[in-house]
Amino acid sequence: MSLRITKSEDCLIFYALTPEITKLKQVYSQIGEFMTNKQAKDPSDRFNLITFETDGPYYLEDFTFDSEHILKTLKSMSTNFSYANIAGGIFIAITFIIEVYKKISEKTFRMLILIDDGAYKIPDQYLPALEELIKKVKDIPFFIDIIYIGEQAHEESNKLMKLVNLCKGEFFEIKNTKELKPFLVELAEKKYIKEPTFVKQQIRMIFKDNQPFYVNLADDPIPIVEESTCSICFQKDNEGIVRCPSCDTIAHKVCWAQWAKSSTIGIKHVFRCHNCFNILKLDEVFIRDVHSGKIATIAESNKLKKKNIIEYLREIESKSKPQVVHTDDPFAADVRAMLETKKTEPKEESGKKKKKKRKATINICPNCSKIMMGSKKKCPSCGFVLF
Repeated sequence: MSLRITKSEDCLIFYALTPEITKLKQVYSQIGEFMTNKQAKDPSDRFNLITFETDGPYYLEDFTFDSEHILKTLKSMSTNFSYANIAGGIFIAITFIIEVYKKISEKTFRMLILIDDGAYKIPDQYLPALEELIKKVKDIPFFIDIIYIGEQAHEESNKLMKLVNLCKGEFFEIKNTKELKPFLVELAEKKYIKEPTFVKQQIRMIFKDNQPFYVNLADDPIPIVEESTCSICFQKDNEGIVRCPSCDTIAHKVCWAQWAKSSTIGIKHVFRCHNCFNILKLDEVFIRDVHSGKIATIAESNKLKKKNIIEYLREIESKSKPQVVHTDDPFAADVRAMLETKKTEPKEESGKKKKKKRKATINICPNCSKIMMGSKKKCPSCGFVLF
């Protein structure tokens, strides 16, 4: 049996429209209305954007409640818009969303892609890698919706629909920007999520095949030797005291094991810090023993109340608006090579078999959860030896 629910949503708008084909002024107000409609339904929804300029992709360092900030940023960047690399944009967006997911809970993450005929097509060899990446994050939950403006090639349409269908998103094809508004109105509606129910308690579970990915995302609490006060039961001692590596909040391991019951992400021993919402993990057997009563617990920990995530996020944003950041496009070199090859390669002889291209791979560092393209001996982020 399942329950259809909605959550507060963080939506990343991937502006993949080409300036020579689609002018920003043709869609600017409609993007604004899309955000206004979403926040009219739920003021806790936030937004971000990703665009491509001549030197690569840009996005905001965090989601924002301020839709006007998104529009102003979009307009300020419009003079440098360039051809968008769809594969690179999706990869960067998902990598960014994973980092946000590590820090906050109770959110649905969405990606809205606005695309036209000028964007770089997804190379065949990268499609399987993108599919695998989406399969891993769709349980967050994560959705991709695409609106394609123009005359699209059937082959590219199939690729995009494959990615959309993996995360139960929606794909629309329209002829011009005049047809855009009703589709944005439809996409402003909340995404419904099916969650299993057990008696009176909702229990969210992550599929077993995807669990290692989420376990790797989680941080281990750091042991503390000196006597300290637990932030959950308020008892001062040095018995099994640890701290969150993200916000330095101190707690007993056993208290956090109890807290994990109400803040699990869908894996019993992986849960969120009650102060900063960062994902933490404890030993699976230890958690099981605490929950079964084999290890004694501290009763006062039940008095802890959940922090309001929306109030927490508004408090953070009140200090400063997110700034635009530039990053590298992991697929840029391959897309350039593909375009050059198309210019120079001779026409294929009839009956001659095409050479099979080597499929791209995506790897995740087991130490820091960095997502990487291709085979690497060391993680470029933490230096962990991969093989």
